[in-house]
Amino acid sequence: MLNNKRSIETVTIALRRHSSKVQLNATWKQLNAERGIGTLIGSTALQLSEADHAELRAILKRDMTVDPLVGGMDAFEGDRLKRAQSTRDEKIGGGTIADHVVMVASLSGELDLASGTYRHPVGGTLSVPADELHGLKQVLLIENLHVMFALHHYCWPQEVMHIPMLFRGSPQITPRAVKIALSGIEEMISFPDYDPQGWMNTLTAKARAIIVPSPETVSRIVGAKLDKPKDFETQVDARLWLGKFQIEQVQTMLRDEVAISQESIASMPLEILQLVPGVDLGRSGFSGSGKQ
Repeated sequence: MLNNKRSIETVTIALRRHSSKVQLNATWKQLNAERGIGTLIGSTALQLSEADHAELRAILKRDMTVDPLVGGMDAFEGDRLKRAQSTRDEKIGGGTIADHVVMVASLSGELDLASGTYRHPVGGTLSVPADELHGLKQVLLIENLHVMFALHHYCWPQEVMHIPMLFRGSPQITPRAVKIALSGIEEMISFPDYDPQGWMNTLTAKARAIIVPSPETVSRIVGAKLDKPKDFETQVDARLWLGKFQIEQVQTMLRDEVAISQESIASMPLEILQLVPGVDLGRSGFSGSGKQ
């Protein structure tokens, strides 16, 4: 019943205001139906008596170890460790368990971070606080999680062989934490899926460069029918958005209707396309170095 932050907050506000009448919503409907709390006033409101107030306060004190008239919603703030010190249900309060943690890796297995140098095995990663990346000159932002565990299967351009690689986020590794990490890094290089959405993500994130499959790699994958034509077809908004950029690689991709996943280009030649500093993307864009 009172098992989520929103419903607890609804009741807490009514108790602290000593409300005698509340607008009927899902929380109050359930409390009325299951606990007999309040008296219905038509179909839109609920009248609360002194006894109702006492019962609601007792429920929260018993089930959550929280007195709404003393601490309000303070007990449900902070992370789970903090909430566990003041309430029986530390899961109530929202947020994810690792909302300050990012996933990083490197080809060598060695990472120089803010607090020191750390190692991980080949095919492994490290989960670290987001601010451990602050002060780094560059990171490579990886779009797909599987790639993080298979870095050694890719033919990386020489320019990125020795820089930390950062997973862009998922429900477990939050985009919020990644944003915090990137805020303290000088330059971000992007490695997305080679499709309209991947390019759009790269440009909107203001990446300084992008890792793309070489023309030969694109030809091989398309020729083997291992590309993703349905992905290209569904990415309508990204295709329209990219139409304004006079970037050779983007225009070629749009013209040829190409969409290729990161996983498809493992072990095949890649290139890095550098963003020209200070140049309007709408006029010039990226220039390719073509190194493997």
